[in-house]
Amino acid sequence: MITILPLDPEKLLAVIIYLAARTRPSKFVLCKLIFLADFIHIAKYGRPIVGGRYNALPNGPVPSEALELMNSLEQKKETPTFFWKLGDIHQLFQFELDGHPRFIPTSEPDMSVFSKSDIEVLDYIVQNFGNRPVSYLWRYTHNRSAYIKATEREPDSRNPVMDYEDFFEGNLYVQPGSLDELRENYALSKVFPPRAL
Repeated sequence: MITILPLDPEKLLAVIIYLAARTRPSKFVLCKLIFLADFIHIAKYGRPIVGGRYNALPNGPVPSEALELMNSLEQKKETPTFFWKLGDIHQLFQFELDGHPRFIPTSEPDMSVFSKSDIEVLDYIVQNFGNRPVSYLWRYTHNRSAYIKATEREPDSRNPVMDYEDFFEGNLYVQPGSLDELRENYALSKVFPPRAL
């Protein structure tokens, strides 16, 4: 099982800013958009945009490190250790209170961290999922095999870990060879772990 992939905190922050600037999402919606971006990108290109670890929570798939960061921003608490070297991230967001707080970036994302395929998929997510009702995103993400299988593997857990290899099952975006690419990239990450910031 591949349950965690390397995650670049600068890129995660850029993804949050990129998506939030274009959709003004709540934390729930932002988590679903990040999941869908990785779900589609990994199927097409054999690697996620964000990576890290995904858990199958009762409200659907959640990018764990992203949720941890968003919680600290929303609650004005110290950012998780993983993000300390990025400086004061709190100043990069304001919150619009409309039911659930919405993330409003105060700056542009660092576009240098994105590949062309990252931007292609992020734009696709904004266009096709960014304005969907919460109920649609809830149903759509709950019906992905990766989510279902995680909850079946650990029926007594409220946050079972998801397996990246399950992202490919029933995924309409899968391209030939992308699962093999994921497995090769994962094997390489074990031999050559990413450098710390």
